[in-house]
Formats: sequence, C-alpha cells, structure tokens
Amino acid sequence: RIQILFEQTVKMVDNSALISQLTREYGRVHLMSMKDLKLELSSYDLDTRGDSPVLQKRLKEHLRRSQAMIHPQISSFQKSNPHSHYAVIDFEATCDDSSSKEDFMHEIIEVPVVLIDVRAGAVVDIFHEYVKPTMCPQLTAFCKKLTGINQTTINQSKSFVEVWKMLEVWLSSKNIESLCFITDGPWDFRKFLAKECRYNNLEFPAPCVQYCNIRRKFCNFYGVKRASISGMLNHLGLQLEGKLHSGISDAKNIANIAMTMLRDGAVLTHNEAVDPGDVYTA
Repeated sequence: RIQILFEQTVKMVDNSALISQLTREYGRVHLMSMKDLKLELSSYDLDTRGDSPVLQKRLKEHLRRSQAMIHPQISSFQKSNPHSHYAVIDFEATCDDSSSKEDFMHEIIEVPVVLIDVRAGAVVDIFHEYVKPTMCPQLTAFCKKLTGINQTTINQSKSFVEVWKMLEVWLSSKNIESLCFITDGPWDFRKFLAKECRYNNLEFPAPCVQYCNIRRKFCNFYGVKRASISGMLNHLGLQLEGKLHSGISDAKNIANIAMTMLRDGAVLTHNEAVDPGDVYTA
C-alpha cells in the first residue's frame, strides 16, 4: 500500500511539473507579437490565418497536444470529440421591418443543413429546401430583400411539414453514430422551429432539444466578448461565402467556422437546450 501511495505521489508531482511547464509556455505565447505567432505556427505547418486571440489559442492547443503525445500520463487532459457528425442549420423565416416584435407570426421559408463528418474533417453532404408559408404566403418586400428569396421560389415550394419529413429521411440515410445540431445563436430552435411546431401541431423534434450554439462556444473558446457570423469569420481570417441572411450561405459559413474550431482543438457539443418554459409562443 505504501508503494502504491508513493507511485501516486510521484505521478501527481510529474503531472504538476508538466502543467507548470505548459503554463510557462502559455505565458510565452501571450507575450508574442502577431509576426512571431505566425512564424511559430508556420514552423509547425499550422494555419496562420486569424487575429491575435485565434492564433494564440491555436498555438496553445498545438503545444498542449504535443505534450500529451510525449507524456501519456497527461492524456486525461486531452478531450475527445463526442460526436461523429454535425448538422449545421440556419433557418430563414418570414419577416418585415417590424418583425422584431414578440408577436410576429414568423414562418420558416428556408431549411439548409450542412453535414460535417468529424473523422473526415469535411462537409460530406448538403440538404437545402425552401418552404411555402401557410399563414402569410406572400413575402414582404423587406423579407425578399433581406433573404434574397423571391416569391416564385416560395410559391413552388413544399410545406414545412413535408420539408421537415424530407430532412428526417435524408438524415436517416446517412451513417451517423452521434449527431449534434449546430446553430448560430438560440433563435433557430427556440424561436423559429418552436413556432412551426406549434403552428402545425407537431411534437418538437427530439434531436433538436439540445444543440450547440456556436456563437457562445466561439466566445468561450477564443476569449472574445461578442460574435456574429461575419465577426467569427473575421477573427479566423476566413472569407464570407455568399451573402449574409441567405440560409444556405450562412449554414456553409458556420460549417467553415466549426471545422476551423475543431482543427484548433475545440470540443463542440450541446451547450444549450430548448425548454418548454422558455420557447417563444406564436
């Protein structure tokens, strides 16, 4: 028993020394200039795009992973990704210039989903359908200008119930072990999807009750105060694809952000949930 206690004590001391070494390395990283950060990242063949907080985080994650490979006893500090796939979703909904009011009857008009395979580290498929609203089938001029969706496209589209069923069938056809939905903020599920379920007397989809709010995760991971799609892209040094407020463009951009975060060592998993008591009502 004394031998076991001795070995445990030695292991604790070793881990403490390694953690102290990492802490000193992290301090060094925080004092580095942009030029030095890029030079060191380049020496490890790592991505040099992004602003200072992003580059610091990327270099620290590399140093941590390197230490974990050299010293297996600290491998417990290395977190593994809990999901095999991510489904990035970004609805567009009916709106007008006064639609910020709580009682506005938002209806989903675009359902884009970008599927990321974690093992492949890439987008492997895309689902994209427009939806014909039933309560207010005519889009406002404001909505058409904001989303880029025209009335002809909407008139030729299927109902939300039909499109959501198509999405469920599409997802079930994929070889998915563990799926996590990714959204940009809480509004897609807690507001738009919750309203559609009430309008259509549907049970809220179980896979969407918990989700990853990437905006919140981004702020926590990179240590920034505020985030938006354009802001996150700028922080990471990534180019905007398409236009903002186009559901499919937003979903592709969020997927690009998510894949960059995964490469930087982020663990993306559920960090918010839809609660019956806090969803918006129609």
